[in-house]
Amino acid sequence: MEFTTHAGRVHAGGRPVPVVGVNYHPSRAGCRIWSDWDPAAVREDFAAMAEAGFTTVRLFVFWRDFEPAQGRPEPKAFARLSEAVAIAAEHGLSCVLSLFTIFMNGRLLDLDWRHGRSLWRDPAMRDAEEDFARHVARAVRAHGNVLAFDLGDEIPAVAPAEAGALSREEVASWYARMAGALREEAPGVLVLQANNASAVFGPSPFGVDNAEPLDVIGVHGFPSWAAGSIESTLSYKATSLNSFLVRFAAAYGAPLVDELGSYGVNEATAAAYLGASAASALANGAIGVLAWCWQDIASTDEPYAGSPAERHAGLRRLDGSAKPAFTRFARLARSAASLALDPQNPRIAVYLPERIRARPQSYLDHEVGTVAAFYAHLLLKRGHLDFHFVAGPVDGHDLVICPSADQLTLTDIQRLKSAASGGATVYVSLGDRHHGFPGEELTGAEIVDFALSDKGKASFSWRGTDWPVDWHAGRSAPVTLRATTGRVAATFADGTPALVVHPVGAGRMVFCAVPVERMLDVPGRLESRPWHSLYQGIAELGGIRPLVKSVAPEVEIAVGARTTVLVNHGTVPRQALGVTVAAKDWAVLASPGPGAAA
Repeated sequence: MEFTTHAGRVHAGGRPVPVVGVNYHPSRAGCRIWSDWDPAAVREDFAAMAEAGFTTVRLFVFWRDFEPAQGRPEPKAFARLSEAVAIAAEHGLSCVLSLFTIFMNGRLLDLDWRHGRSLWRDPAMRDAEEDFARHVARAVRAHGNVLAFDLGDEIPAVAPAEAGALSREEVASWYARMAGALREEAPGVLVLQANNASAVFGPSPFGVDNAEPLDVIGVHGFPSWAAGSIESTLSYKATSLNSFLVRFAAAYGAPLVDELGSYGVNEATAAAYLGASAASALANGAIGVLAWCWQDIASTDEPYAGSPAERHAGLRRLDGSAKPAFTRFARLARSAASLALDPQNPRIAVYLPERIRARPQSYLDHEVGTVAAFYAHLLLKRGHLDFHFVAGPVDGHDLVICPSADQLTLTDIQRLKSAASGGATVYVSLGDRHHGFPGEELTGAEIVDFALSDKGKASFSWRGTDWPVDWHAGRSAPVTLRATTGRVAATFADGTPALVVHPVGAGRMVFCAVPVERMLDVPGRLESRPWHSLYQGIAELGGIRPLVKSVAPEVEIAVGARTTVLVNHGTVPRQALGVTVAAKDWAVLASPGPGAAA
């Protein structure tokens, strides 16, 4: 069967199919699934998955089990893989197969014959990888239920220092070679590479913005290992994490959350996190969600001896009984089709500059990053303002937001100017005064100087409200602006401009001297004040009103052509659009179109 992605959905044989499932190790065997092969246990587990309403299972192809000596594939292991995929097909499950699995649960399950050779630069290793990929594809292609090949679960963790030093071109070339081999052997199967949150938050070349050779972009949503001052697993930011990862990745391709879950929490907390975050991910454009993981692990072999906490992250207990997370996720699987909204054309774009994930090239460069984009996402969500991320031209939008800009290239500045000239309101907040300032022509202001003291600039006043400024958290020195051709709309306590509005063509530039978004990256600060009202005020300048009024900011509202999804990211029940949504829960309402929630 041919799998494709279109309009935010996976299609099988031309028809949309939900992708909701689990990552799988059998409880008894754990990561020794292929050496301690137990087809009866696999069959029983897959039957239970299908009965729960899950559609997809992710399997890990531990390379060392399939090729114990270089150039000598183990036929028994490939036969067992084929049998596992066939058993999945018997129960109506599609499969995601993670190739080159060496890193797992924080430990290396390495090849005895690799001897530290580079997976990406050593010619013999690249040849071995391509050969192995072809062997796997040939072993399973006849079954017709392999949804995707993953080029290696969090594969940069095999050699972090080297992976971080690779160029984007080296990674893209490796992606293209492996994906090309897989497509030759198994046409109609999607290809992805699954990474943790650093693929969005960090500068790794294995990032969502470097996935052009792939069909799908895999992201992992675990709040314990993500940036953004996430206060707790039950915090607003935690269950909003996956929707951000999905929306950010969607600017570059089709996002799949192929791992999400939580560690170091009790069963009730794990269920609450999984339910709210998975529902939000689907409503924000994920083509699917795969929970980590199927069942607690009885095995004490590697990697569990060194990472024992990894044995307790299952949806089911050791005895096979369902945890609350299993019940919550099974309910989500049953409503997945209604949670997956039809793509809309929002009037607001959050612009992603060309170098938003780039490593500093010299001492002259400010350290850039995507934390500010995370907070822009949160502010817009809390303000009930519909938007999407755009990593290219932004013409045709009514409002363009470029948060805490650190590194704007000439292309970036031209795109912002073009959008404003065409009639958009373009908001830019300053991250780095050297490389994030769009220039006097666009802002109608000039930077007079910086200071190490925040005297006179510890707050600014706008629309009758004083807003405190934390320059240290914003990783920026206070700057003094002088309006030239722009109109001062907000001032610091010392009377100098904090916000300048300047006409540009048919539109306007709104320039803020404060890295508002980045300075919110402090535990508890986001919810300490109605910071989202700043964005609502900017949106009003662009003629945009919130989707709804008088709904708590913790309630996310996602509107599609046929349904509206409400996700309560708060810890108490909330009323919204005539229904009560329990804490960390969701509701799906019928709606005729984008205006239904207005």
